[in-house]
Amino acid sequence: MLKKLIRHEFRATAKIFMWLYIAFAIIVAVNALFAPFGSPGTDPGSITSPVQALLVGFYVLSVAAISIGTLVVVILRFYRNLLGDEGYLMMTLPVSREQNILSKLIVAAVWNICTALLIFGSIFLFIGVSGAFGELAEEISSMAAMGFSVGQFIVFIVLTMIVSTFASVLMLYAAMAIGPNLLKNRLGGSILAFIIIAVASQLLTLGIMAGVVAASGNFAMILSPDGPAAGLSDAVVSQTAMSFVNDLTIGLLISYVIVGTACWFLTQYMLKKKLNLA
Repeated sequence: MLKKLIRHEFRATAKIFMWLYIAFAIIVAVNALFAPFGSPGTDPGSITSPVQALLVGFYVLSVAAISIGTLVVVILRFYRNLLGDEGYLMMTLPVSREQNILSKLIVAAVWNICTALLIFGSIFLFIGVSGAFGELAEEISSMAAMGFSVGQFIVFIVLTMIVSTFASVLMLYAAMAIGPNLLKNRLGGSILAFIIIAVASQLLTLGIMAGVVAASGNFAMILSPDGPAAGLSDAVVSQTAMSFVNDLTIGLLISYVIVGTACWFLTQYMLKKKLNLA
């Protein structure tokens, strides 16, 4: 039944995202051809005509629009299907609350990741058509020569993006599930709940990251008189910096997992015990 829920959710949202992505792709293509990004050998930041300025402005607005549009669709699909009038029907289906939440979560995470990849892809496209890939490759090669593990860094980035996406969506779900029970005004209650959850998650993240970094000792080595500032080789400096970044990333991943797990159980509990469809 979970597969059917996921398939239905994809079908219900695919048309919206298809038009969003097509519009974004058209704006990116036009920018790649006519804006400063598409002029090989020129500074990508140099705007020489009002038309180029207008195109760059459209691109920036399109990035904001596609990001906000994705967020709005994620919120509305969960709110209308499970907490609005449609909730009366959804809750009578022969599926568990967990399956309803999980189907929404998986589809929302997939669309969020697709949106992020599309935005990053447009940036790499602009880098490519502006002829800056050579400089970027040289920087990466020099960092790798000093011991910086580019592959490991990419893996950490991908893991962080995936885990943070699921955690962020679950934070929204938890806030919407709590909102109607927090204030009479559903919207106000959901916003207040999200602020509380966001602040608590930020404090938890800072605490975990500080603990992981302190436990590893890399931060103390960086600040130590005998550390990288004491004339050590570039390779040692690079490896120490890499270890420090890894510690921060691990702490971030741990905090996202904890926050996401807590929000999952909180949403599940609210829909089971405190569901308010009035």
